[in-house]
Amino acid sequence: MSGIFHRLKYYLIGVTFGVVFVYFLFGDRDFQCSYFPNSRVLKDLNAKDIVYSATANCQIDCLQLDSLALKQIFVAGSINFSNSEPRKEPCGEYEIVTRLPDLREILARVKNCDSTVTVLSVLHEETTCDCQ
Repeated sequence: MSGIFHRLKYYLIGVTFGVVFVYFLFGDRDFQCSYFPNSRVLKDLNAKDIVYSATANCQIDCLQLDSLALKQIFVAGSINFSNSEPRKEPCGEYEIVTRLPDLREILARVKNCDSTVTVLSVLHEETTCDCQ
């Protein structure tokens, strides 16, 4: 009987060292399953600083969008790859379609550079804004 406890003690010591080793090896990494192209692009966009162009700021004011709605674009949006240019030089451009909680469908055009994401335009098909 004491042989089982002796083995169990060594097993638990080994597991404890293994858990501590793995924790220090991998640390505070953010593990997410972003295997599909849409979620990979959105994850990349969320990791960068977001800047709004003058046209986008005007359109945001016109559409009366708040910060929660703008965040929704980058969290729950769907990339329209057929209208996007991911390999455009020097920064790729993406079209993101999002349905907001108030059932409005918003179309955003963003430019994805190395360290920043620039929102070029934010449109709604039923609302026209006089923004240049």
